[in-house]
Amino acid sequence: MNIREFYDADPRRRTSEEISLGDGWTTEGDEHSTYRLSWVVDTREVYAVREPHPGGILARYLDQLRVDQADVDELLVEILARADRYDIEAALAGWPAVMPEKNSLRWAWQQLTALDPTSMASPTGSVSPTRP
Repeated sequence: MNIREFYDADPRRRTSEEISLGDGWTTEGDEHSTYRLSWVVDTREVYAVREPHPGGILARYLDQLRVDQADVDELLVEILARADRYDIEAALAGWPAVMPEKNSLRWAWQQLTALDPTSMASPTGSVSPTRP
């Protein structure tokens, strides 16, 4: 689903406070995208947004300059887990050091799915009934 559909699906998401969990997560095989992770307070959801960037490693700087911004339909969302803030913070302890590493979203996904075994998300941003 795209970011608009994500917020439309549950009105609490639009009004809730969100805690940022970084905006430079990466996956193997998707070098022209970064992922942003956030935790929605009212729904207890950690979600990832895939943000395509034609600038590759310059993506974060292009974002700050508002260059080549992706269309809303291109901002794809996956819910990675549902848990309380304390559990999320414990599971992702040390994330600022891990995020810049190659394929860092896989680490976050592994940490979060341990909290929420019912999660169907995969570390590549697509829903899969079986986890890698």
